[in-house]
Amino acid sequence: MVTYDSGANAPETPQPGFFARHVFTSRRTNHKTIGLNYLWLALFSVFLGMVMSLVMRIHLVWPGVQLPLLSGLGNTPERYAALTTVHGSLMVFMVLTAAPQAGFGNYFLPIQIGARDMAFPRLNLLAFWATVGSLLGMTAAFFLHAEASITLWVASVALFCAASLVNALNFSVTTIDLRAQGMTLPRLPITVWAWFLNAILGILIFSILLAACTCILSARLLGAAFFPSQVLSASLAGLAASYDGQRLFWFFAQAEVYVAMLPCFGIVTHLLATFSRKPVWRERTVVLALCAVGLFGFCVWGQHMFSSGMNPYSPLAFSILAASLGLPASILLMSWFATLWNGRVQMTTAVLFILGFISLFLAGGISGLFLARRDLAAVAVSDDFIAGHFHLVMGVAATFALLGALFFWFPKMFGRRLDERLGKIHFWLTFAGVYCVFMPMHWLGLIAHSRVPPGTTLAAVATAGSSVRSFVTAAMLLTIAAQAVFFFNFVWSLLRGERVTQENPWRATTLEWSIPSPVALENFVGYEPVVYRGAYEFNSLSQGEDFAPQHLSSVGGFESATSVAGESGTNFGALAPET
Repeated sequence: MVTYDSGANAPETPQPGFFARHVFTSRRTNHKTIGLNYLWLALFSVFLGMVMSLVMRIHLVWPGVQLPLLSGLGNTPERYAALTTVHGSLMVFMVLTAAPQAGFGNYFLPIQIGARDMAFPRLNLLAFWATVGSLLGMTAAFFLHAEASITLWVASVALFCAASLVNALNFSVTTIDLRAQGMTLPRLPITVWAWFLNAILGILIFSILLAACTCILSARLLGAAFFPSQVLSASLAGLAASYDGQRLFWFFAQAEVYVAMLPCFGIVTHLLATFSRKPVWRERTVVLALCAVGLFGFCVWGQHMFSSGMNPYSPLAFSILAASLGLPASILLMSWFATLWNGRVQMTTAVLFILGFISLFLAGGISGLFLARRDLAAVAVSDDFIAGHFHLVMGVAATFALLGALFFWFPKMFGRRLDERLGKIHFWLTFAGVYCVFMPMHWLGLIAHSRVPPGTTLAAVATAGSSVRSFVTAAMLLTIAAQAVFFFNFVWSLLRGERVTQENPWRATTLEWSIPSPVALENFVGYEPVVYRGAYEFNSLSQGEDFAPQHLSSVGGFESATSVAGESGTNFGALAPET
């Protein structure tokens, strides 16, 4: 006799916990696991970098103060320079380069194009661990003596370049070869275009920096002489040879700004269209503008080499190219504002961070127009002006775009929501704080070379500069303290946050919102996704919903599909006709 109870009395299979799903999973080569690991790495690096920046500001305002745990490292100019180098390395490489491209890109690019994984999963995992080794090497270099620290730092940069080259190759092949049926190039989301173009730009510049680091390591370890430190000949050839290393570096460094910004441009455009409930204004023109940003960004490598033995007329050409970046940037701004115009904007925390990005990008970009002029950049500003411009555009603006992306994709990655009220408190405190930190730095940079009015004593000028620096330091303290709100929100939401009951809570159109939240280990289980339309079809339906997902073939039956999916998690792929 057989008793059949349909499994009603079978014990429930325990669901894996957070760390089992995302950290200690057996599928270590899965693109979502690697993308999350990149984001954890970037999160650790950004908090470490903020602590370093705070130490530097305290040293500038109170140079004689002894900080706990750091007094034994020596209070010398060399140690301060080493601290500045490590801070910049962590923020540029581990945060601004790794997080938007290797973090969010690894997680969402395959899903948005309908692929099951990256083209080379094992290489993907190898690149991640190479990045971890680079982080450890850059941090350890701070604690070594001068010669060993420089060698270790250069080796760590070379390792990061090799990992970035592997990632760039992986992204390029994945985008070209693994798109789902119907996912033509015009139907790609703007985020995919940004990650793809960024990968092409990364192949160009990281290979150059890797070659430069290899030459430097050969000189330090093997005695080779690729970059002579002194000009041994008075000939023009000898003069030019002494600057080859600088040129190879600037091939990378100037374009690195746009490696950090290109994915952010894609994220901003994508989120504005989703939360404005409107298609991207002039979508194909926006794609061409992204291409122009990458092209011009790579061609302005000589902009800052004013006294390096180049042709006297070359700075004029590079300045014109740098100013030409204003054209694609203006197209992007026009598209963003036109997308917002007459849109039904949902003022979520993600939208606030995106609007904050646009504000910071405009404020920092205006100062960049002044720096594009060779004469002003060379003699009329000091390091404070350049630091303020650089941090507003590349540092803080990019971070705002990443935070907006995190609030947007958090339900898809973890199945929970970040708290909106805490998120808005964090936004306003951070937004006001960064303006109070970096806008006065522009003023400090300008008054460093300004004429002193008659009758003004040098003591009064020094007192004014000291007061501004103290204000900047106080603002930085408050801004860093405000990040505790985000940290609490992040941890609390991971553990106890509101669970997402719908697969598509933002009513978005791209493919990542057609599968359950959080995303399972396999992207598309039991079916191959088919794409029938573009990525931003809003206002196309008059009944029930105002958007058309890419994976639905016809308007008929669309309302029932979305409602059923919201209630019971129906697999949207089952609604697509057989191919």
